[in-house]
Amino acid sequence: MHFYDLASYGQMIHDRIRTSAHQRALASAIKPGDVVVDLGAGTGVFTLHACRLGAKLVHAIEPNPIVQVAREIVQANGFSDRVVFHQAVSFNVELPQPANVVVTDPRGVLPLNERAIPTIIDARRRLLKSGGVLIPQRDTIWAALVEAPDIYHERYDNAWRLDNEFDMEAARRRTVNGFGKCRVEPNQLLSEPTRWLSLDYRVVEGASACGRIQFEVNRPGTAHGFALWFDSELIDGISISNCPGQPKLIYGQLFFPFEEQLLVLPNQTITVDLRADLVAGEYIWQWTTHTTGAASPETIETLYHQSSLFGSVLAPERLRKMSDEHIPSLNEEGVVHMRALELMNTQRRLGEIAQAIAAEFPKRFSSSDDALGFIGELSARWSS
Repeated sequence: MHFYDLASYGQMIHDRIRTSAHQRALASAIKPGDVVVDLGAGTGVFTLHACRLGAKLVHAIEPNPIVQVAREIVQANGFSDRVVFHQAVSFNVELPQPANVVVTDPRGVLPLNERAIPTIIDARRRLLKSGGVLIPQRDTIWAALVEAPDIYHERYDNAWRLDNEFDMEAARRRTVNGFGKCRVEPNQLLSEPTRWLSLDYRVVEGASACGRIQFEVNRPGTAHGFALWFDSELIDGISISNCPGQPKLIYGQLFFPFEEQLLVLPNQTITVDLRADLVAGEYIWQWTTHTTGAASPETIETLYHQSSLFGSVLAPERLRKMSDEHIPSLNEEGVVHMRALELMNTQRRLGEIAQAIAAEFPKRFSSSDDALGFIGELSARWSS
């Protein structure tokens, strides 16, 4: 799970378009006396707005320790008596009664971000009353073919072409299977925006996605890849978008490079089969690119098959250990962790556990103080 730092939360707050749109959506949804869930509360800005709009009770759910800052902010603004903080992942939160409104913005550049969608699905099922309001309500993800020489050469090409001095293709091959945040301008688009995915959070049940995108080239140029962005309907009539050409939001767009740049002509079709699979809390992206010639559109050629998995630097030994055929046995560090967790489940103080661990594993810990730091980290992560 990725935790934002305080500066990042500040950037979110100062994105006036984002913040204002959510404030208007809350004003449209919340009635005096409502119970509200602020899911991924951060520093508590949505919580403050909910209180000001007359919410009877706000459950501010946030696993990041930043929630302690939110407590201070809520208290400073005089709303402590109406806010219950839950420093936990929302899957572990039980409410005495479901909420009238659930508001969240867990997206990264796209809503397909870590466990954002499973979190929304779970909140809709367990934390929101029947007929309650979910913010946001739906997202549409768009794509366009992009001419982006600066992005492509800086990130994916020139860094690994050393004037023929050395062969760096092994590094470049992995790099072009990566993707990243970018800022795309309308004059860089080589095709009209095409809808790839629609997510209606009121009914969606799955977090993975796949679909085919057909880019119709509308001007000659060099296609370096394609970009994705979203239009988000927070509530009826209130939306935000990070579409190129719109006022800039903090999100930016997501750029996927082609293995090699493509010279394209009007009326040519570039087809991409794109899928995003949520695996162990992270998305694995795959994109397979096909092309047709402007002169012979019936001729289809598969050019590239790329995947963020191909860009991962995984040692063969690590892959072997992750295989479904592998029979594991704990190494020394694994044994230390297992023993520490066993002792933590015996109603002992951390100091006593640290002394026991230091005595049992003298090669691993130079003193009980050394062991206490290790045990403290485990306690912060795993204990209640």
